[in-house]
Amino acid sequence: MSQSETTRATRTMFQVILRRLTLLVVVLAAAGALVGWWVAGMPGVWGALMGAGIAALFMVGTALTMLLTADKPLHVASAAGVGGWLAKMVVVFVVLVLVRDRDFYSPGTFFVVLVLSILGSLTIEYVAMARARIPNVEPGPRTPE
Repeated sequence: MSQSETTRATRTMFQVILRRLTLLVVVLAAAGALVGWWVAGMPGVWGALMGAGIAALFMVGTALTMLLTADKPLHVASAAGVGGWLAKMVVVFVVLVLVRDRDFYSPGTFFVVLVLSILGSLTIEYVAMARARIPNVEPGPRTPE
């Protein structure tokens, strides 16, 4: 595989991951809100939507960052990944501090949606990477003996 073929295969893999993660977040938000309403009323809805929102921030944000840096050198992609992770951690920390001790959302529903999103994300990413045809090592050109 040439460099452009490797880049194309990597981009395709991240596009598949991004589409599937987006679908997962939408389904979790809708189903979580419905179940949350049934279990805890309006706080359950807010808990599910907050859990899906944080899951979207992390999952979709990471996949989008990797897609945008797929053709960049490793140090650029790594810096983007770590920088994005740090920014997301700050946002989540601020959100969690702001909603601490509030009763407008259900912490149980929030937790369940987050756990389901993590499990779904791991499954989606594993399957996409296992099916992607991206070599780990690219042999160089043969030299005459």
